[in-house]
Amino acid sequence: MIGSWWARRRSWAIWGIPRAAIVFLLLVDGAAIAVTTSSAFARTTVRDALEWVVLVVLGVVAAEMTRQVERRRRRFSNTPHVNFSSVWTLSAALLLPPALASALVALLYLHLWFRSWRGVSGIHAYRVVFSACNVALSCQVAGWAGRQLNLVPPGAHRDAMTAAGLVGVIALYFLVNSTVVATAIVLIKGRMSLSGLLGPVNENLLELATLCMGALTALLLVWWPWLVVVIFLPLYALHRTVLIRQFEQAATTDAKSGLLNATSWTAIGESEIERAREFGTEVALLLMDVEYLVEGHYQDDCLVPDQVLRQVGDALRDEIRGDDLCGRLGGAEFAALLPGTQPDVLLAVARRIRQRIVDACSDSADSSIRICVSVGAAPFPGAGRTLQELMTAADNALFTAKDDGRRDQVLVVEAID
Repeated sequence: MIGSWWARRRSWAIWGIPRAAIVFLLLVDGAAIAVTTSSAFARTTVRDALEWVVLVVLGVVAAEMTRQVERRRRRFSNTPHVNFSSVWTLSAALLLPPALASALVALLYLHLWFRSWRGVSGIHAYRVVFSACNVALSCQVAGWAGRQLNLVPPGAHRDAMTAAGLVGVIALYFLVNSTVVATAIVLIKGRMSLSGLLGPVNENLLELATLCMGALTALLLVWWPWLVVVIFLPLYALHRTVLIRQFEQAATTDAKSGLLNATSWTAIGESEIERAREFGTEVALLLMDVEYLVEGHYQDDCLVPDQVLRQVGDALRDEIRGDDLCGRLGGAEFAALLPGTQPDVLLAVARRIRQRIVDACSDSADSSIRICVSVGAAPFPGAGRTLQELMTAADNALFTAKDDGRRDQVLVVEAID
């Protein structure tokens, strides 16, 4: 019996991550337990107990209302996940003694695990425990800050300084939680791009919006407790809206690079060219081919590792502007449409992007591996007046850049008079 238990323990998912990450996760878990235990004997009133029960009931009811939506969202999430429990955990941090706030976090995450997350691929128990402990620590820090600023209980003072202090508590909760998550990601996955480390802007805004709802919930529970039910409708609507956005992203995004897939890139690209034709603006097209050399031998596109495809995607997102359009066309071929890029600067822009990709992919490669990036560039309207014409011109330039072994080159199509 002991032998079978030991075998199961050795198969736990946590042992599959780097040792430094295991140590960090255990430190966070231990810190949360220690801080909670140290505050366990703080004075608790009947009102505190009633507010704790109310928040637990509200959190469980909200989780049950959105259980199926949350489960679907969790399946699609490949970034730090926003589960909306911050509405209740921040409220607890502002309203309750520290130990009760941590107890609420533990119950809500236990409910999420059993009712929404268990059985979802990639969601392991150690990750849920770490997330709960991270949230508990964030609550402890936010609650401490609130007490130092005389914001606990919230709503006692209604002035600008109190409002500013509440904003500061929200920001502190967000900063602590995000920093712990980012550190764990670095230790587990190794070096990452800044965008990969911080997560999408939309996800960060979503978490901040959830925390703002948590602050409003705390104020409602102090001022007009019966009005707290109005939180449920916008919370449910927000859940469903985020799920729809995730469905749309999954349908338009290439899973390996994180860029637009070929179909979506072509559809949006044609619209961009049509807009440029209508308003007489300039656009540049880059076609990029990434080649993976192992000990001097070129690999087929299908043999380019997924890690390299992801690094190319990260490099392009970091280098291009917000209005530029990047996608993976297939294999190891990528495309970028750059509105407002003039022909006389196109060569410099293409070289800079090519070098950025090479640097990003070479950082983690050993000495036997080399990454080559060839680029064909074509300006609109000089090299073509439709997306297809531009792609043909850029593809010809790309082929020439790779011909006769001259890889790692950038070639720009001359404007056709």
